[in-house]
Amino acid sequence: METLIYPSDQLVARPEMLVPPATTQLQPTRRRLLHLLWELRYSGAEVMVYDAKEYFESQGLYGSIVARGPEFGPYAPTLAKAGYPVEHLPARRNLGSFIELYRYLRKHPADVVHLHLEGLFIWHCLAIRLAFPKARIVHTHHDVYFQYPPYLRMKRTFHRWLATQLGVRHVSIGESVQTVEREHFHNSTTIVYNWIDENEFRPPTPEQMAAARQEIGIAPDAFVVLTVGTCNDKKCHNEIFEAVARVKDRLPNLVFLHRGTGENLPQEREYVKRLGIEQHVIFLDYIDYLPKVFWASDAFIFSSHWEGLGNVILQAIACKVPVILYQGWGMNDFRPDNPAENYGFWINPETERFDEALIEMHAMKADGRIAGWKDKAYAFYRKKFSAKKSLANMVQQYLG
Repeated sequence: METLIYPSDQLVARPEMLVPPATTQLQPTRRRLLHLLWELRYSGAEVMVYDAKEYFESQGLYGSIVARGPEFGPYAPTLAKAGYPVEHLPARRNLGSFIELYRYLRKHPADVVHLHLEGLFIWHCLAIRLAFPKARIVHTHHDVYFQYPPYLRMKRTFHRWLATQLGVRHVSIGESVQTVEREHFHNSTTIVYNWIDENEFRPPTPEQMAAARQEIGIAPDAFVVLTVGTCNDKKCHNEIFEAVARVKDRLPNLVFLHRGTGENLPQEREYVKRLGIEQHVIFLDYIDYLPKVFWASDAFIFSSHWEGLGNVILQAIACKVPVILYQGWGMNDFRPDNPAENYGFWINPETERFDEALIEMHAMKADGRIAGWKDKAYAFYRKKFSAKKSLANMVQQYLG
């Protein structure tokens, strides 16, 4: 078992995120909170655990992390440097693996266990309950699992029912996940929306926008469309590249800013060359401060056909960036019920392509209408999502 624990003089100092001000009131009871995740990667669950550390500690919840995937994951050092004890205990599909987990848990007591796993989920629940008969167990469903075939759906339905009998609290990250859990698995869940660090992802000043473009190497008059995400089959980045190839002659100042890495990145670079759109695409593998890519952009485009609740979309609208999304699970959670509050395009993936949305968004920038959509994007974020509310709601799941 691999362990990462950094000495206090090596921990990363970071601004506090929504920590209540100190008062003379009694401090909350100290409780131990254990997060069980898969491989520790730069993705929604791991980043939220990172962002929430100070707030949870202000509520008396002191966390540790166990990674259960076959690999520790590249985000493990970041979590450890933030002050989390981080350990790697790989899960295997046999009884011995869960006896090993049970023994680990008995040596490391916890008052609250937060499961972020879908794979081998019920076996983790059983091991936790055997080790900690009185502990609070919370399971967050981070994605929509509508694609399961009938037998697997039936099995996972039983697993969710059994977990509920074991006292597990089920949490969904948005309406889409809640609907799929209810309709496909007969599983009742409570919504706790994903949260982001609102100290970082915020509307930029004109100076910050100009500086971000200069740093990345984008012309001041360019029409910049951004995507952020892992390069894999689910993200369908080729559909954006193809749209850029079709509209580039009509939009000569179009720049597609691609922030992300992953297994498909080499193929994506080669595909851009084959399409002849190299001068319209910027591959940005790394940037020291992620909000800069949103500040440099006029619109955010996302080509996944389904998501749980995309944190990158939250980050975009928190930075006042209008969106171009597909209609579907997860993306529809960002669509206002009132058309007057609309701030983007939701494209039918079966009948439409991104082309017309790109052309119209470009025209909106040219005539100034996009400013209204920027304001509406931020207003929708403020109306529906709040890191403060989500963190408080999660603490309620832990302690209420």
